[in-house]
Amino acid sequence: MDFNNDGLDDLIVGERYGYVTYYRRLSDGTLTSEGRVQAGSSDLDVGNNSAPFVFDWDNDGLLDLIVGRESTSGGSLHLFLNQGTPENAVFTSFTPVMKGSSPVSWPRSIPHMEDMDGDGLMDLLVGEDNGHTYYLENEGTVGAPLFNSSAAITVNGSPFAWPSGQTDCTVYVNDWNEDGVLDIIQGNYIKNVWVFLGSTVGVEDYNSQEVASGVSISLHNNPVESALEYTVSSDQPTAVAVALWGMDGRVVGKWDLGMLNGVSEHIHTVSSLPNGVYTMVTSANGVMSSRQIAIVH
Repeated sequence: MDFNNDGLDDLIVGERYGYVTYYRRLSDGTLTSEGRVQAGSSDLDVGNNSAPFVFDWDNDGLLDLIVGRESTSGGSLHLFLNQGTPENAVFTSFTPVMKGSSPVSWPRSIPHMEDMDGDGLMDLLVGEDNGHTYYLENEGTVGAPLFNSSAAITVNGSPFAWPSGQTDCTVYVNDWNEDGVLDIIQGNYIKNVWVFLGSTVGVEDYNSQEVASGVSISLHNNPVESALEYTVSSDQPTAVAVALWGMDGRVVGKWDLGMLNGVSEHIHTVSSLPNGVYTMVTSANGVMSSRQIAIVH
């Protein structure tokens, strides 16, 4: 996660007493502490057991902070919107992350954002003190996430939970085995880390997809190696644009294809992007659609 927009991955760390520390990556690959992240004129402090996740919540090109905390009073997820620049984040006050009309309130919440259903919107996963992980589908829009309900993550049909005494469920989503399907990595306070591999069973084939009435797009390759290749078919002149979103919520590629009519082939070089799962968002006359792709060099 590039916190200061210098092309190097940095580190944001929560800790037991509620603070959040920023470690900046140097050109030689080492990390140097930049001290505690500030909120206004003081250290950002959520009480106890801070668990930060970095994501551009409002789609303004600035990385924001979602910080989990131990207490459920006033909500267990605090959202700090970045009011600075891509190079210098500035945070002031927070707002609680909401589920419906109430704040998300699981003890020791540990958040992670990822587009779990391939609709181009970043969903919310939350691990918590009792060993469960909850999924909250984003029912809002890009730049305005909205969560109304939650469901426990299940394994073989049953809600996953760590055994008694193994608390503080952490959750991270990535394509662990690079098969183009998202997997879930979970850990806990005591000693364990488990990997749950996603399955393609029951998942729609996105290689060919209608993105708007009379407009379809077909991928030539997924996973993608060095170039994203696809065909656009349109039965009438249509303004088409394509964007590629990274797992941190940033746009890493954007291509305005102009007015298309008939069948056209398109190739975009992605060899400079790191391996991982990305969301390809297509706009056809303003109608948005998305699919997940994997980049594997």
